[in-house]
Amino acid sequence: MVSIDKVNTSDSYRFVLSPNCSITWRELVLFYIFTCVVALAIGIFFTIQGMWLVLPFSGLEMLAFGGCLYLTSRKVYRREVITLDQHRTRIEKGVQQVSQSWEFETPWIRLIDEQIGARNPRRKLAIGSHGNYVEVGGFLDNSEKDRLAFQLKDCIIRV
Repeated sequence: MVSIDKVNTSDSYRFVLSPNCSITWRELVLFYIFTCVVALAIGIFFTIQGMWLVLPFSGLEMLAFGGCLYLTSRKVYRREVITLDQHRTRIEKGVQQVSQSWEFETPWIRLIDEQIGARNPRRKLAIGSHGNYVEVGGFLDNSEKDRLAFQLKDCIIRV
């Protein structure tokens, strides 16, 4: 998902890129709790029947399932922020805070747009200058990358 903001009254633009997210964190936690309750009920039922080993393995399964849900949801909440102004272009990447940051001089930046792969072509967008390029929007699909490339080129020309 791509959102664009014009910052203040100056000629500055901010692009916020994030993967599509079909479920909120609260809904994911409720789904996990519901799944744990069902697994616990099944485990208790089989424990009462005399098959006591089902309960601990059911607990281990829910623990592993919760860990996988957490790792997957963390990838969904990453963000890439591209800020363009007359003098500087800043690219920031991170999950809840900025973990990586790059800065380029705006008059010298180039947008690299290339196709990778012959069978199922995947687009690669990169911004940079002087041989130092940073890929942006790696999690976007090709149609979103089309729109992003068009909007980035338009904003670079305006700035």
